[in-house]
Amino acid sequence: MKKLIVLAVASLIATQANAAEMKWSGSAGFRYDQTAQDDQLGSKVGAFDTSKQTNKEYKVRANIGAAGGWENVEWGIGARTSNTGVANDDWVAVQNNNDRPIAFELAWFRYLHDFGSLDFSATIGRQKNVFAYDSVSQNFFDNDVRFDGFGEQFKFGMFGLNLGQYILGSDAAGTNGSSSSFNRTESSAQSTLGPTKFNYVFGFQPYVNWKFADEIEALFAVGFYKWSDLGETNAIGTGSSWNTGTVTPTAQGAVLKLDDARQWQFLTTWTLPYRLSFNGELVMNKTMPMNSLISTSFTGTAAQVKDADKSAWSLGLTYGALKKAHDFTIGYAYGSKGEGAVINRYTNETFQADRKGHRITVGYSIADNFNLGWDAYFLKEKDFTNPLNNQAQTGTTANQKLKYTYWELSAGVMF
Repeated sequence: MKKLIVLAVASLIATQANAAEMKWSGSAGFRYDQTAQDDQLGSKVGAFDTSKQTNKEYKVRANIGAAGGWENVEWGIGARTSNTGVANDDWVAVQNNNDRPIAFELAWFRYLHDFGSLDFSATIGRQKNVFAYDSVSQNFFDNDVRFDGFGEQFKFGMFGLNLGQYILGSDAAGTNGSSSSFNRTESSAQSTLGPTKFNYVFGFQPYVNWKFADEIEALFAVGFYKWSDLGETNAIGTGSSWNTGTVTPTAQGAVLKLDDARQWQFLTTWTLPYRLSFNGELVMNKTMPMNSLISTSFTGTAAQVKDADKSAWSLGLTYGALKKAHDFTIGYAYGSKGEGAVINRYTNETFQADRKGHRITVGYSIADNFNLGWDAYFLKEKDFTNPLNNQAQTGTTANQKLKYTYWELSAGVMF
């Protein structure tokens, strides 16, 4: 009995020693941003230009988390500010003492095992997705997106494979939802709108990480993603939607459905001499005829039906990184996103589908873990046709070409 007690105490002490390896991390930031849109029609009410609109806003963000582990096991939890119902935006607008939502950002555990020259890990729970992507341009996935489910990673020397099976929420007879549960009856299974089930995304991504020299390293990856997800949509052809009435022309807008996407991803990232890095990514979705996917009534003829633009790509070059005091970084990227290429819910919330243009980023570390940043986008609509009939804009909107400019100043600390 005494031996059992001694063993129990020793086990408890060992567990506490392992728990002492727990590490805390967190950050806090403040951002001021400005968005300007111009339909370039020069419409006026009297002497005032009604073709332009400017929005100014300030936001805050914060997160805190802990991670730890012991032999073959790791875990992590975290919470952050989060806009309700938005999957990829943890900056929240504030107004003095108004309460704002806090959400679980992370809640995961991981099993790791070394099979000789093969390294394996399996992560379960709410997590950053396991796939490699262009984290600078955030062309495919936004850095803030978190998924619930399973992620597996295999690494054999310079070769590797990433696998993910993530649950996106419930689907009740063709209606997309964010709930983690659903009810099913015999009658609901016979619904003409489809079965009640969980939406999901399955993905696999083989890659090779090739080191050419001490300062030159490249990653090449190919991924395929199968989405079983009804109800995802992209806003397209929105035009100058803020102008209403009969004085200012307003182009027709529509909602493009992205049911059950099938996406291919081609990615390369390079670490180069002189603190340079390069990122390139191409995403190709399956073919989607416009007339069957626009939720608003399609007024075109059968001869006018076309497929939604299914490709998105980005190229970017970055100098430096913010690691310690007085570090400096600057980056440039150009991207183009077709109407049906990516899902707005999971991509960059500022650079969404049906847009193309430039992004410039600048950062400076005043002190260790205290950074200032400037981020700017110069975008315009990619497809200027009327999405309801696939024809060129006519009449008062014939010359409309929407321009979109966004910039932000931010400051933040982390530990």
